[in-house]
Amino acid sequence: MKFEELLNSSLEDVKKKNQEELKKAMVEANTIVDERYNAILSEYTQKITDYIRKNEDRVKGEQAKLEVENKRLISKEKDYWISQVYYKVVEKIPDLVSDTRYKQGLESIIAREAKNGSVIYCSSRDLGTVKTILSSKKINAKVEEDKNIRAGIKIFYPDQSLVRDFTLETILNQMFDDLRDEIAKVLFGE
Repeated sequence: MKFEELLNSSLEDVKKKNQEELKKAMVEANTIVDERYNAILSEYTQKITDYIRKNEDRVKGEQAKLEVENKRLISKEKDYWISQVYYKVVEKIPDLVSDTRYKQGLESIIAREAKNGSVIYCSSRDLGTVKTILSSKKINAKVEEDKNIRAGIKIFYPDQSLVRDFTLETILNQMFDDLRDEIAKVLFGE
């Protein structure tokens, strides 16, 4: 073998060894890069997952607050409309006074509840009607005007220090409380 051949052969061997070592180094470098990449990816994936979870919890908390606020506002709005129904009914009270059933109701209450010596309070509009009913039922009771009464009567029993309230406002309040759920069903379909 000639020197050049020997040199070329030797260079080829060195070149092959270098290439093999370079391949091993590349494989090792790729392994290190992959491991570091996976570690960083895992770390930041966990951080992102934690961040998302915290934000989901915060969003759920805000959503719960909004739901409560919406329910409060809806309830307030429903109460407003139910109260509007109540006020409309109260506005109709003067119309009821002219109805014969109103006078029959007064007569029935007075006949059942009034006693001799009692005091009956009523509106100025009902003074004559109440006096007429008392006279026809032969009940000796005092009749006084009460400017706060729109319709109906209050009966005071001095011997018992007791007042019984038969005003339409009181009856309406009692009935309205009992019918509130039914009114809501009519208004809101609940």
